[in-house]
Amino acid sequence: MKRIYTFLAMAIMAMTIFTSCERLNEAEDRHEARTLDGTWTGYIDTYYTDRWGLTGDNYRTTMYFERDNAYGGWGYEVDYDVNSRYSDYYYCEFEWEVFNGTIRISYADSWNNVYISDYCLDDYYFTGYMDDGTSKDICFRLTYDNRFDWSPWRRAATRGADNDSKVKASGIFVNTQK
Repeated sequence: MKRIYTFLAMAIMAMTIFTSCERLNEAEDRHEARTLDGTWTGYIDTYYTDRWGLTGDNYRTTMYFERDNAYGGWGYEVDYDVNSRYSDYYYCEFEWEVFNGTIRISYADSWNNVYISDYCLDDYYFTGYMDDGTSKDICFRLTYDNRFDWSPWRRAATRGADNDSKVKASGIFVNTQK
């Protein structure tokens, strides 16, 4: 009897050791990626504690997700001041993927990857929390926006000496480039 328990325990441990990082729910990941496809506009709020207490920032943001496979693709994001959206902004391209229900966004600048695992997504609303590896709490509230005009930022991102620029900042956002 003792041998059976020992063998059973070793078999269970072997199963956990040899488990790979496969997709657990491919259909759900495909559905989330298909739903993300398009333009989303809203607000991102960041909260953190500094030596003076709780503080934070909020931004108007628009994100565009383009699927180039079943689980992810590429896109771009612009954060801007509502009162001067064409002169105070931060534009950055990214790649994204849905893996086991978590959305990973890899930006073209040197900021950390962002992971979104606690979220609600349907055809009209995308809300939740982002984790960028810092101690900031990042909350976002976006709605589907099929009328957003990307042309001012797409032109600005390709102007200048480097036509392949994937990152562009202007005005108050210039010092946020990393």
